[in-house]
Amino acid sequence: MIIAVRSPSGTTKINVSDTAIVKDLYVKLKENNVDIDGKSIAKTPRDPPLEVGDKLSSVGIKSGDLLHLIGGGSNSDSNNNKTSSSNNNSIDDNNNNNKKKEISYDEKLPNGLTPRCKHAVGDKCVFCSDAQGMKRCDHPENATCPNCQDKKFKGKRLKWLCNHPAGSKCSNCLRVGKNVSYKCNHGPTATCVNCMDKDGDEDEEENNKDNSEIKTSGGFAPKVAIKNEIKTKCLHGPNQKCINCLPKDDPNSVEVPKRRCKNHGINGSCVECIEWRESLKMKLKSQDNPHAPGALVDFQSANIFQQYIANSKFEQQRIGYLFGNFLSDGSVVVDSIYEPPQECKDKQTPTLLPDPLADKIESMASMLGLTRVGWIFSHPSRKYTMSSTEIIQAAAYQNKYGPSFVTLILSVNSDGQSNMEAFQVSDQALKLEKTAEFLATQPDPTKCKLKSPVFEEGTETVNADTHFFIVTVPLKAREDKSIFEISFPVENRIPVNTLSDLASYKLEHKDVSPLKFFSDFHFLIFLLENQFLDFQSDFPIICENVRSRSSENLIGYLEILNYQIGDIIGHDQFN
Repeated sequence: MIIAVRSPSGTTKINVSDTAIVKDLYVKLKENNVDIDGKSIAKTPRDPPLEVGDKLSSVGIKSGDLLHLIGGGSNSDSNNNKTSSSNNNSIDDNNNNNKKKEISYDEKLPNGLTPRCKHAVGDKCVFCSDAQGMKRCDHPENATCPNCQDKKFKGKRLKWLCNHPAGSKCSNCLRVGKNVSYKCNHGPTATCVNCMDKDGDEDEEENNKDNSEIKTSGGFAPKVAIKNEIKTKCLHGPNQKCINCLPKDDPNSVEVPKRRCKNHGINGSCVECIEWRESLKMKLKSQDNPHAPGALVDFQSANIFQQYIANSKFEQQRIGYLFGNFLSDGSVVVDSIYEPPQECKDKQTPTLLPDPLADKIESMASMLGLTRVGWIFSHPSRKYTMSSTEIIQAAAYQNKYGPSFVTLILSVNSDGQSNMEAFQVSDQALKLEKTAEFLATQPDPTKCKLKSPVFEEGTETVNADTHFFIVTVPLKAREDKSIFEISFPVENRIPVNTLSDLASYKLEHKDVSPLKFFSDFHFLIFLLENQFLDFQSDFPIICENVRSRSSENLIGYLEILNYQIGDIIGHDQFN
């Protein structure tokens, strides 16, 4: 390395190795006829002399640095300005004076500074403060760095050394709270992208506590973001709003989202808004996966429904409600089919009539541990699977009873054989029904007429093809047997059930257990309709015993029915 040494006789360049020590510099100076008697080498005229055995690299000296050859004291500094022809006696006198007036670099001057201080009066550094660092740095003792200022100190806390005048503030000397790991350059009431949404995971109470600590620390402090104040990095103030920090639209909402355009106000419009409104129009597409992975139907219940319609050669169509349960995966298990009051004309879909027992039957099904899981209807042979009216009705049921609600359809094929299939309607049909986009009158059974246009295969139309809304559900017969018997005639059929049907049921089941006697869903509906038992007090007990498969409280109710039936058919019929 090349080191320059400035002496009273001029500047001398010395070439030494990287492992050289200070003593090697003295040797090189002497070889260059430089007077080194009574002189020392230091980094600056104000710095203490370097030790003879110090390694140059260890004291921070590198190639190209300028060192100074100075005398031993203040008198020698003035004598060094004399010519090199001074006699040896004057040099000896100066050395003697240097021993008497040796400077202490740790001794404070009258103004409170030390010879090593380089800052203004009133500021502090590691040399003039009483603080002592716990770890020393690798640089020379007379130097300082942020590393040795940021350690734990004993005594008074030191500020970082800054380049600005006294009384000013910068990011180095700002006092920051314990929980804040970043610093900003603005005042306490300003906000920038660095301090926005930093502590999003902390609650509002903890953030307010941190802010209160910072406010009492004095000086400017970085602003800590408060939760829910501004959630995105915007360019405006904390009390303003833009399209980035406004609440986001709910994708599941049935209401059309409002356009927030940057080009105009809320009542304006532009080309971008027109394109945006066009993008809101539904693009019809088929749905592959149903919400219900499968429908497990009780074979006996489905067979009785199918047999009644087949016996009329599909001239009488029927509608029924499926009662059962939803499984954890969304599949449907059907236990019984309830046929409400209805009438059918001209082989078309029957019309439902007012049902005075609708609420009580729903309550009784709930007592039995059942819920409405679907509906079933029949239709004669036709070219389409579901009509537009049937799709709208199925969508209304799914929105009311849950997405796994299924639709069973009993139809007849070209060979005259009956066929039962399970379906659901798509999510697009559910949304259209929820937003009342379907018109009440549907003139074409193969097209769903809408209030607002949709895109069907790239073409805008208000007549949507029904096949876009139909989703097939796998239909299977139950492997296990339902707990409910089906021996009593189904309600609301022609001919209607009478008391003679009750007597026949009793005679056919006079030898069965009370549990099996009361486990017929249609028989319980007949008792409910004819008020043989009190709905408020008797039915909850009967339904609970049927549900839990217990005959504990059913014997008494069986005796009550036996007495009432005996009045009809004669008591000697039970003997």
